[in-house]
Amino acid sequence: MGEVTGVAWETPRAKRLFLEVPGWEGHKAGQHVDLRLTVEDGYQAERSYSIASAPEEDGRIELLIERLEDGEVSPYLTDELRAGDGLELRGPVGGWFTWLAKEGGPLLLVAGGSGIVPLMAMVRHRAAAGSDTPTRLLYSSIKTERFGPTEG
Repeated sequence: MGEVTGVAWETPRAKRLFLEVPGWEGHKAGQHVDLRLTVEDGYQAERSYSIASAPEEDGRIELLIERLEDGEVSPYLTDELRAGDGLELRGPVGGWFTWLAKEGGPLLLVAGGSGIVPLMAMVRHRAAAGSDTPTRLLYSSIKTERFGPTEG
C-alpha cells in the first residue's frame, strides 16, 4: 500500500503522483508498478504505470499518469486522487528494460509519447549516481486530434 504525498499537473493531460511506500525495497530505473483500484461493490481495475523517479529516492516513488478521456482508471487518478489517499500497488515489476549506472554505456534512449517515463527514471538515476556515461535521448510527441466526418 502506498500513500499519496502529493500531486501536480505536468501537462494539461498528465499528472505526477508522489507516493510514500513503507517497506519499499527499491526499484531499477525502467521498472513499473501495478496499481489496483477497488470500488465499493468489489469491482477492481488494475493498470501498470512506469516509475519516473530514480531508484535513489529511498521509499518514495513518482508516477506520471496520462489522462485518457475514455479510460477506466486514469480519470480517477488524475481528477479525484488527493494527498493522503492510499493506493494498492504491486511491484516493482519488470527487468527486461532497465538500466543501472554501474552497467555503463553509452546509453541511447528513444521514446515517443508517454514512453518517456521509464527513460526519465534512467536519466534521473544517471544524475543521482554521478555517472558520466555518454547519454543521448531522442523523444517525439505529436498532438493528435480527433476529426469528425468532413464535408465535400
